[in-house]
Amino acid sequence: MDKLFTLDNKGYIKSRESFDIEFKQNFQLGDNLIKYIKSLIGMANNKGGKIVFGIQDKPHIPVGMTNNKFNEADPVTIDKTIRECFSQELIWSSSIYRFNDKDFAVLSVEEAELKPIICKKNKANILREGAIYYRYRGETKEIEYPELQKIIDKEREKEKLLWMNHIQQISTIGPKNVQLLDTYKGEISVGSGRILIDKNVLEKIKFVKEGNFVEKDGAPTLKLVGNITGIVDIENTIPTDKLFPLFTKDLQERLNINSHDIKCILWKLNIKGNQKYHSETKTGKNSNWVNKYSESLLPVLKRIINTKPDFLKTCRKDYKEQVLDKKK
Repeated sequence: MDKLFTLDNKGYIKSRESFDIEFKQNFQLGDNLIKYIKSLIGMANNKGGKIVFGIQDKPHIPVGMTNNKFNEADPVTIDKTIRECFSQELIWSSSIYRFNDKDFAVLSVEEAELKPIICKKNKANILREGAIYYRYRGETKEIEYPELQKIIDKEREKEKLLWMNHIQQISTIGPKNVQLLDTYKGEISVGSGRILIDKNVLEKIKFVKEGNFVEKDGAPTLKLVGNITGIVDIENTIPTDKLFPLFTKDLQERLNINSHDIKCILWKLNIKGNQKYHSETKTGKNSNWVNKYSESLLPVLKRIINTKPDFLKTCRKDYKEQVLDKKK
């Protein structure tokens, strides 16, 4: 960030807006928040980037923010809007930067692991369903052909490398020792045996069938010959500790908060029931259901707690009013 705030002899910021930097005078709520999210999506579809608030436009002078709306913004609302409007979540963060005794806000986003991120609904005459937003030098707009083709080619290359890795593993293990999983029907070939598969894993694995490589609609496919027998009971699948290794107590200890606070936070964010972060399992045949959580939940909770000073207080208050008081 220090390099970004390098000034020339007139006091202007030397850096210019580019594919990974956008300057704003002040952080605003309402429809402006949708515009910021659109820019973050565009950057994620490129190489990632930052939106910096507190910079005067033309010329770019670091004047600092003149309102407190950045601190009023709820990270939960931003996350919810992203999930509501786009095909996948972003890895983003927010922070305050101090320069020349003035406060500047920064929204940062990482490059998307899976591209392109696609808009899935219209919103506020700013977002268009089906659009792919991309950050160009100094502006965010719907992607053009060359950049989209580049993204598609790169994703195909990643897919081919993944196939090569799978084939190398099959070669190492030996074809006779490899079992085949049908994720469409939820069936697996295990001879006369039966395997229960984690429902979260089942949703993410792509099935291949028949016996040779083919090219269909530009997508490489491996087909495997033969029928698959041995039905997987999806309704009774068992979540694994690898996917959800953390108990509620683990979250509490690693966030350094008490048991009541973690209960309030999980309720406020509606984590239970979110298949990405939460699952239920039994430790024994006759035991009660136990809540388990993924490692990916921790950075989300840390970011919200660290960037929203009043978040814990709000969680306690809302939990008391909407849960505890209603039980009386």
